[in-house]
Amino acid sequence: MLGYWSSATQSAGFVSRGALAAGTVLVMAGFALSESLPQYKTSPDVLQAPSAAYWLGTNGIGQDVFIGLLRAAPITVFLALITATAALAIALAASSLAAFSGPRLRGAVLRLVDVLQVIPSLLVLLLLAAWIQPGFLGLVVLLSLTGWHEDVRVALPILLRELTRENVHFARRMGASRIYCLRHHILPAIWPAIVGLFLQNVRQAALKSAGFGFLGLTDPRLLTWGNMIQDAMAHLYTDAWAWLLLPPAGALSLFLIGILVIGEGYVLTANPTGKERYDTR
Repeated sequence: MLGYWSSATQSAGFVSRGALAAGTVLVMAGFALSESLPQYKTSPDVLQAPSAAYWLGTNGIGQDVFIGLLRAAPITVFLALITATAALAIALAASSLAAFSGPRLRGAVLRLVDVLQVIPSLLVLLLLAAWIQPGFLGLVVLLSLTGWHEDVRVALPILLRELTRENVHFARRMGASRIYCLRHHILPAIWPAIVGLFLQNVRQAALKSAGFGFLGLTDPRLLTWGNMIQDAMAHLYTDAWAWLLLPPAGALSLFLIGILVIGEGYVLTANPTGKERYDTR
């Protein structure tokens, strides 16, 4: 049984690392290729089916779907990654402030988190997006500022638990600063939880940004897979739906599945015994 679990863990870790490496290569290749690709421009070849000239056909204004898919890939992926990083950075800063401060400041941070959780963030996002039609930077700011509080509820209890560890108390008695303890003792211990939160944020940011693009609430000049899905809905009851809807929807699904595979593989690699790291000293 242990041999089977070890083999499964190694396989999951290999798949996770392989998916991460492949995803990184594909994103970087897509970003590099997007600069050298032909322009995503209109043409007289409207709603052309996939062919040698247009591998994935054309849309209602003659734009090449394959070129649009490649050009939208780095924007969609980097939007999710940057948003997840920003939200997690805010959450870790707020959690660290609450963990190292006194009960009064900690209570203020928790009250702020409670208020943000009560506010319907999705409704606020929809209203703001409909009002300003954000571009790349606007989406990053909106999604990160309305999503960081969810991570605090996970990160703060873990930080408070780590502060009670003997190695942290010993380092403090030896004169180590709080920043030193945070960098050299606490953050390495909670790194698996940080990675898990980051990957969860990536999935949520990708879905939300695609949803805003699908609803037409983003800058029309921002090309994402969500915008391409929204454009395909006008041709849902024609034969063109197959080459207009399936490519961007499939690319988004593969990206989300890839993030899920990376996360599951990382969890098994970082915690192969299935036991919780925080139950031991």
